[in-house]
Amino acid sequence: MTSSPGAPDPAFTLRGSGSPITCLKFTDQADQKLYSGSQEGTIHIWDMKTHRPLETLAAHPGQSVLWIEFISGDEMVTFGRNGIANIWKAAEASWTITGNIQTSVMGFCPGALLKQDNLLALPSEETSAVDLYDIKTREKVGHFLDSGCKHGMTMSIKSISDTSQFFVGYEDGSIGLWDCKHSGILDKAKFFEECVMCLDYSSGANLGICGSPSKTLSTWNITDNQINKGTSYEVKNPGFNDVKIRNDQKILATAGWDHQVRVFGVKKFKPLAVLSYHKDSIQCLAFSKDNMLACGSKDQHISLWKLY
Repeated sequence: MTSSPGAPDPAFTLRGSGSPITCLKFTDQADQKLYSGSQEGTIHIWDMKTHRPLETLAAHPGQSVLWIEFISGDEMVTFGRNGIANIWKAAEASWTITGNIQTSVMGFCPGALLKQDNLLALPSEETSAVDLYDIKTREKVGHFLDSGCKHGMTMSIKSISDTSQFFVGYEDGSIGLWDCKHSGILDKAKFFEECVMCLDYSSGANLGICGSPSKTLSTWNITDNQINKGTSYEVKNPGFNDVKIRNDQKILATAGWDHQVRVFGVKKFKPLAVLSYHKDSIQCLAFSKDNMLACGSKDQHISLWKLY
């Protein structure tokens, strides 16, 4: 499969994960690395200079790795489909699990890090709920549920940088805005008739974007803790697994069920390119600090793109 007319080819392709790619995360250090989680529960650490794997971690054996996030330069958290969040510490050029948080959740929803409050937001075993855990004590310190409303399963969680707030996407197609310092929901809005498969939010651009199993992408912004619906865009083929806004807030990318990555301009939500390389569904995306885009696919490959 080749890229569409006018679109670039991948700068590199990373092979050797041995299993479908389920999540991606770049480090922020000068010697940048890419961490990829797999369906079989391993995490590969890739050197971005040599494009070779440096280390493989047995993170959640036999269970998909849903989420990788760095708490600090030498500490990270991973969350698996087995409902366990592992806390890792880097020591002597390797990673070791120093503790974990056991939940009873068996879903596909990743977690979120509320960095300034030192909290983890994870899906709860109770339908539509999110639990907050203290990273240091690993104790549950909060339970957030929109009482009296049937939103279905918690599908996605996204924290808002440098705040105590986070978004939750639900099975009924709605998104809720929460604050870990308040007991009730701040606001909610319904975007789809089907579930919210993925969402991202950039506080710098004050832009949120979400995708579903449909052909439609929808945007929003927030003012005074209110969710304001923005524009929508319909693509040719249905289904989105992930969406990411680049760090410079200039472009965003979507991961499609149709094996395509679509790139849009943030300012006017204008389509810029369709990246066609993979032979199966794109499952996850990540942008590096120098604006490289990594795309992880069910075909077990990771493509790296230099865009604009």
